[in-house]
Amino acid sequence: MRLVIDSGNTRSKLAIYRNDQLVREYKYVNADLLANELWTVDLEDVAADIKLCCGCSVASHEVKSAIEQGLRRLAISVNWLVSTTTWRDVKNGYSEPEKLGADRWFALLGYRSEAHNNCMIIDAGTAMTIDWMDASGQHLGGWIVPGRRLMHESMHQKTALVKGELTEACFREPATSTVTAMSYGVHYALVGAISQGLHVSRQRFNNEPFDIVVTGGDGERLIQSLNRIESFSYIRKDDLVFKGLLAAADNELSRR
Repeated sequence: MRLVIDSGNTRSKLAIYRNDQLVREYKYVNADLLANELWTVDLEDVAADIKLCCGCSVASHEVKSAIEQGLRRLAISVNWLVSTTTWRDVKNGYSEPEKLGADRWFALLGYRSEAHNNCMIIDAGTAMTIDWMDASGQHLGGWIVPGRRLMHESMHQKTALVKGELTEACFREPATSTVTAMSYGVHYALVGAISQGLHVSRQRFNNEPFDIVVTGGDGERLIQSLNRIESFSYIRKDDLVFKGLLAAADNELSRR
């Protein structure tokens, strides 16, 4: 069995794979990882069977250390993988490749390990990222947009607007209260960014076909709203980063 870790800005996800099949997944809020050492109880019954552990992180050093210390108690050592210049035929589009967020890089590799088409990858988490890669494996760059909750919290912190929770149901219509106006506005700001991303895709890929790949907790609701405006098909991949990490780890092992 293999343990794979995707440590993000707000949450860390851990997944266990057996023969390339996902068998378990755990999600932890990073603040809870720092405050509670007992999260490793979830892994105790499988720890002895884990033959490889790898991960990527855009979280703080403290969160990474908390994960390492917890796994050490189970005699598991994690190999943190980072963005590189190339992987097989995938070429990093950044002039300083190591500065491309590791989660974005491994999402590209996760897609490439399964398909070789032009693609637009949308990852809607704490931040929403959009990355483009052509059929040759060239990463063309991407966008980073504050995510739904990040935008919402920023408005609360920087303005005197009424406090309130995000509304889960969002409609493409004027809102009649400040709380819902904020929720609708944040949601459709992100939908608008994706819509513009589709126009960029058509231009960069010269109107040739391209895959739209969606991952991240808010991805489904955003893409469904956009689908009411323009018709297109998309691919949902919840384990895209995990697949990229596994592919990179396998590649590294094969070179040894």
